[in-house]
Amino acid sequence: MVDTSRILVTGGQGRLGTALAARGCRVSGRSELNILDTESIARRLDDVQPQLVINAAAYTAVDQAETETKQAYAINGDGAGWLADACQAANIPVLHISTDCVFGDADPAAPKREDEAPNPLSVYGASKLEGEHQVRRDGNVIARVAWLFDKGSETFIGKMLKVAKGRDSLSIVDDEWGRPTSVSALADHLVKLADLMIAGSEPVPPLLHLGPPNPASRYDWANRIFTESARLGGPAPALSRVGADAFPTPARRPRGLILDVSLADSLMGPMPPWGAYSDAAVADLI
Repeated sequence: MVDTSRILVTGGQGRLGTALAARGCRVSGRSELNILDTESIARRLDDVQPQLVINAAAYTAVDQAETETKQAYAINGDGAGWLADACQAANIPVLHISTDCVFGDADPAAPKREDEAPNPLSVYGASKLEGEHQVRRDGNVIARVAWLFDKGSETFIGKMLKVAKGRDSLSIVDDEWGRPTSVSALADHLVKLADLMIAGSEPVPPLLHLGPPNPASRYDWANRIFTESARLGGPAPALSRVGADAFPTPARRPRGLILDVSLADSLMGPMPPWGAYSDAAVADLI
């Protein structure tokens, strides 16, 4: 198994970086490794001498990106490319974290495969796709993920519980689909993937979709959240289904989009289902 202390993680202050730090990875916040500063990148690579870099640094304010286009492209596009350049020069593979938002609307009955053409609907999605283009080179792997959550209050779970306080009913979007993904389960999967990349004993596809086996709509997930909340004596509003048009946002989210994770599953085995992780987060937040 890989020595996780030889894995360097950018974006160390985020949810995923925190989970990878708990698994022994060397995480770096912006003060230690700024992907917009080539000298900062070179110094950190020289200090740590990693076997592999996981790039979890990203501009993730999806709606704000619509008006902060330059910043989104700088971090998600150029910064990812500069990191990949430095790692290539040092012969260090990069595992780059991307998003389902590189795709547009889809049919939930036909999950999107890695070989299907992207069609981003937002500046955020387009900037992440630009990052994919800049990182893609021999030895690197791009991992697309969706709907990450942990036990923090700023995830979908925390927001649902907060908005439900004092409410008898809630309208929940039922035409946005995804794979709710625990950052804990994802971190375990990324360490497995890093191990395969470093070992080099079998080929690793350059693009993979990661996520649990059971997709859900936002409505499905909210129903699970409030079922568990009710069991624990927390908020339990009645839920009704609405389309995403009922809640317009500056950035368009894909509708009906589910990533096909079968290729990654064949390589590493499936990720655990998300339900138990969601329940644990609810219990922690009530």
